[in-house]
Amino acid sequence: MTARDPQQELFALLEGAVADAVFPGCVALVWRDGATLYHEAHGHFATHVDAPERFRAVGRDAVYDLASLTKVLCTTTLAAIAVSEGRLALDTAVPAPWSSACPDATLADLLRHSAGLAAHREYFAELGRRGPGERLLERVCATPPAYIAGTQAIYSDLGFMILGAWLERAFDAPLDRVFADRVAWPLDLDAGTVPRLGFHRLQAARGATSAEQALVVPTEVYDPALHPAGAPSWFACRLPANAAHGLTAHYEVHDDNAFMMNGVAGHAGLFGDAAAVLELGRCWLTGGIPGLEDRWRRTFLEHISPVPGSTRRLGWDGPNPDGSGATGIAFSGAAAGHLGYTGTSLWLDPTPPDGRGPVIAVLLSNRVHPTRDNPAIVRLRPAFHRAAASL
Repeated sequence: MTARDPQQELFALLEGAVADAVFPGCVALVWRDGATLYHEAHGHFATHVDAPERFRAVGRDAVYDLASLTKVLCTTTLAAIAVSEGRLALDTAVPAPWSSACPDATLADLLRHSAGLAAHREYFAELGRRGPGERLLERVCATPPAYIAGTQAIYSDLGFMILGAWLERAFDAPLDRVFADRVAWPLDLDAGTVPRLGFHRLQAARGATSAEQALVVPTEVYDPALHPAGAPSWFACRLPANAAHGLTAHYEVHDDNAFMMNGVAGHAGLFGDAAAVLELGRCWLTGGIPGLEDRWRRTFLEHISPVPGSTRRLGWDGPNPDGSGATGIAFSGAAAGHLGYTGTSLWLDPTPPDGRGPVIAVLLSNRVHPTRDNPAIVRLRPAFHRAAASL
């Protein structure tokens, strides 16, 4: 009988995902107890005929739009540093003007997605091309609460938009600069032609050189022919601005509300490569984030929401106890992680069920290429985490 090869099984799983058009390509990285067990690139940057970098083979250094991994890597990290340094406290009430959208909510409520905010609003459709981000945040503040703070947990981009603006006030600097100065630079994650972990403001994105663009994986193609039922709501704010990029989100953020906020927001906008995502994830798991005391690192990872039925920690998410989530039953109840809409994920498990050392699993992909109407990654994610945990 041929011996089982877990690495080959993971390789075959991801090669099969490319062949089945779950995504054009991906980079996967699995770390366990101080050792990198898997770090491979699969597939291509893009497949659509109008997309830049079409059929460029993905390399391990490929930079992906991380989408909602921004919430944990940037916003939660900075919130934890702010608490550790005494700039904010978990029970600090959300201040004006943002409190109008979430009365009686606290910093902890925002982090646990229990601040009373609606899940999502298409502010980009309301504003059209008129922007800018300040006006979008005004719309957030004018949005009525959806429930009483602390009584439910509804995953909400709105809360992290508010949190990003609040952190800018707390640190007295733009969010992308605070992240670069306090996190990326000290951890050596902002070097290279393109920062290994950082934001792409729209002005810089539109002036990116060909060498810079060649490192960044395209996401959605804004082609009306791909939507025979009619152009989606987000086309109105994207098509004119992206005309020079072949009607493809490339180097520019995919999230439409973040796009209207100049590419820098608390809920989305971060780009990065798998090794950089792993490095910051490792610092969360084992320590090493500048300015973050270890007791607060543990609190953010371990503190489970008091809302019944919620898997939310402070910024982070946890596995579904019934195994129905993205990690299936591969990780322990102590695991913490997050998903990104573009097809990204990061999960940390300090005490895996197999009793071996702590594990980190990173998967970066562009499953929204050529369109976001592709749910196949929902089925892939549990299989990926099961294969990663078996290494």
